[in-house]
Amino acid sequence: MKPMVYFSYGMTKCGTTLAYHMVSEALAQAGAEQNRLPDHLIGPNRKINFGAHFTATQADELWQAVQSIGHPIVVKTHTRPDPAIVQMMQDGRAIAHACYRDPRDMALSMLDHGARARTAGNPAFSEIVTLDDAKNGIRNQCDSLTAWLRLPNILPLNFENIAFDMPTTVQRLLDQLRIEGDPDRIIAKVLDGRFTQLNKGISKRHNAEMSAQNNREFACEFAPFMALLLDNPRKHATDGSIILPPPHELRDSV
Repeated sequence: MKPMVYFSYGMTKCGTTLAYHMVSEALAQAGAEQNRLPDHLIGPNRKINFGAHFTATQADELWQAVQSIGHPIVVKTHTRPDPAIVQMMQDGRAIAHACYRDPRDMALSMLDHGARARTAGNPAFSEIVTLDDAKNGIRNQCDSLTAWLRLPNILPLNFENIAFDMPTTVQRLLDQLRIEGDPDRIIAKVLDGRFTQLNKGISKRHNAEMSAQNNREFACEFAPFMALLLDNPRKHATDGSIILPPPHELRDSV
């Protein structure tokens, strides 16, 4: 395997940590040990390779670090791709996946996280008290998702598949990486004590936990998002990836 950066991007509460570990373990089992990157690129207190924004200089340092390692390294992120990262994707030095989820289920999971954060006195997510708070947070992330989906070498991943059809998801990741692997063995390792941030683990929980009125409001607010990414099977290729419209249509839709 040649040196390469694999960005594991995801919207909030969309299974990104689980998907990150799937890629990380698939690479590790294929002989690409997931070395920790330098502190100044991922932060000194990070247990995994987690990146936020990268300047052009930092992107160059990231690429140099991966080249010195000599094989692909996966980096988790929740931010939109900076220009230097866009360039890496466009020139083939990086590939990625983008994790998304039904906005209604995202909102319910964000509310859970907010309640836990306030109880524990943690600042992250503590501001998420109401569904409107969650809705604002989701709305702000749609542009980030759009920015990733417009790039080449991107694999869209729906939370429903990440969490509830793991073998198929892992096989899609293996195909994207162009490496061999045993999905069952990879999944067993990922679920064996790894911190995956899985909350309730319930498929389409909005059906049981969201009022009809709130359900309608979210469906109306995020109708273009849901039509593009969730509701239209004609947009899905045989490998499960999304057949995206031209960039201008994608931007206007999401």
